[in-house]
Amino acid sequence: MPDDFLGSIEFSEESGDRTPEEFIDLTHDPDILYYYILDSKEKLNSGIEIDADGKEDEVLVHAKVEIFQSVIQYVEAFSIYYLAYIKGREDLIEYLISTQPKEVKTFYEKLRHDREEEYLDEYDIDSDYRDLMETLFGYRFMSEEADEEDLEQIDLEESSFDSIEELIEFSAKILDDRIRTVGEFYLDFGNAYNAVKHGNRAIPQTDGEFQISSDDGEVVELGVDMEFVQFLCRHEGDAYITAIPIDHLLEHSLNIADTVHNLFTHLRKIAQAAIDDEREFSVPLFEPIESSSESERQWTKVWNQHSVIILPVTDEIAGIMGESEVNRTLACRLHAEGNEMVIETENDEDITDDYPILATISQQGIVGLTPRPRVNLEVNLNLTDLDVQHYLDLLELKDATADGTITQTKLRDEAVGEEFALGELETMMDLSSIEDPYDRELIEQLAILQTITETRIPAPMELIPPQIEVIEDWAESDREIEDAEQAVEELQEIGDDLDSTIVFIDRITPDQEVVQEQFVGMIPGRIDFDFEFETEGGQERFEEMMGPSQQFSFPAYGYSGTREELVSYLEEDIERIHEVLAALGVGTGGVPDLRLQYTIGESGFWRTEHTLRLQIVDTSQSHGPIECQLCGEVTTDIQTHLTVECDAEPLS
Repeated sequence: MPDDFLGSIEFSEESGDRTPEEFIDLTHDPDILYYYILDSKEKLNSGIEIDADGKEDEVLVHAKVEIFQSVIQYVEAFSIYYLAYIKGREDLIEYLISTQPKEVKTFYEKLRHDREEEYLDEYDIDSDYRDLMETLFGYRFMSEEADEEDLEQIDLEESSFDSIEELIEFSAKILDDRIRTVGEFYLDFGNAYNAVKHGNRAIPQTDGEFQISSDDGEVVELGVDMEFVQFLCRHEGDAYITAIPIDHLLEHSLNIADTVHNLFTHLRKIAQAAIDDEREFSVPLFEPIESSSESERQWTKVWNQHSVIILPVTDEIAGIMGESEVNRTLACRLHAEGNEMVIETENDEDITDDYPILATISQQGIVGLTPRPRVNLEVNLNLTDLDVQHYLDLLELKDATADGTITQTKLRDEAVGEEFALGELETMMDLSSIEDPYDRELIEQLAILQTITETRIPAPMELIPPQIEVIEDWAESDREIEDAEQAVEELQEIGDDLDSTIVFIDRITPDQEVVQEQFVGMIPGRIDFDFEFETEGGQERFEEMMGPSQQFSFPAYGYSGTREELVSYLEEDIERIHEVLAALGVGTGGVPDLRLQYTIGESGFWRTEHTLRLQIVDTSQSHGPIECQLCGEVTTDIQTHLTVECDAEPLS
């Protein structure tokens, strides 16, 4: 058989010769399947006209399932044409026969997550998706300068738009929403469709009785006055049951069929007009579909790991669903494994060196009509708590989430030696804030050093040239155990001689409760304040009192700006902290402008890190009656009391 088999057949119409692609494009009629669906619905009204041995109700349920199956096929037909047009009409036949349902599913999954550009990149389509959509539906043929005869279907005087551009933008947004709605239907009911298509795994259930178990083991009997169909489905190799009220499925399917017919008809008319210049067409102008909020709240999903049931909303069911919400906080580590983000834990809430990240997992329902949960992950992450291997894991996870590799999440509980699939994240955690200032190879070499020497190496927040030189020398060495131990020893020796100070700007209440903190930078060295303090031994200077793990807090004066101004000023240049401190003083003078808190750090691997907090007092923080510790009077306005009313000596 020749490669160009269709090319050896003459395709022609009265208007002239056609290419095979043009012939298929002009003669394929998207209305036929749609009208078959409507006809099948009408035939349901006559009921079952044969003796079905008492199974008439079940046969009628199955007839409705057949309509649902036809609707999914109709959605596939539209979707394959749509994707074939996106790829290019010049090879239409090739794309129509090569675009498989799996690709349709992939496209709609990309659309669901606003990553349609990834689909285009996969097929080397160098165009913007929105531009392609508007072109295929004819909006690019419209312009404000077009003749009135070309735009007879548009009456701006009867619309709320001032220009055709505004009308196009509005209509194109609705068009986009409708295509996405069709995609959601296809994704949600795809497994049910496959259950019918492959082996007819659809089981009518006409009694409407269910048992639902809550987390505490309580079993609730439910009787629902409607007929269901149970689909034996498969997800990732595992079997589960989806039970759907058949009339709800039928109504939803027919609504989608109407939407698809509207889209498909316009899509084909524009395509055919592009072939036949004399063919008339009108550009589709879509309007919002009215939908009542009552119908949107009518149904809910009840599920466990083996089944999903769509049920009408009742107070009883709502109560069960509310009790089944899952929120779990645990200490963990995070890393990528293929397309999965692994949350590794020992099921404890206290962070440790091995599990330095605190995460809260909450279930946000399920993905479509599968038992796969949709989860939300909130992470409390402090980079200073990580060792280099944890840091490297997060950097690699950051890369994987950025390029869309991560699609699933699982929990690995090391305490019991089991894994649990958590499914799809409702909101993928944002790792963009994790700093990655070094050549990745430096971190990889440090992780190797940690493994070889079994010495915990903290994630480096700042490296100086001598430290980088030690790491690079190790990477170029014979990489023996002795070389690794020597490299770690040299890094520790350098760290023993280094100091740095981390600077925060806090907002505190008058009673010194921290209500907001902001990291603004790190400076080399430690700060020796030029202040004197009264001690039991007399006057001592600040630097003479400094010792590991000690913390000093004292009132300061000389700053009149706001917290926000101070944050902005120091974030622009953290070295300005020296100017700020030089302008401050301690002593007496009523309510202080701010408080200084300095914590002396303990010697660490990379350096000794001290912490300076400039704490701005926010007097607007409301509070109840407070007893003044100076004079004993009770007040609700401590600032006014201390500056005006207090009879005691001023604060020192």
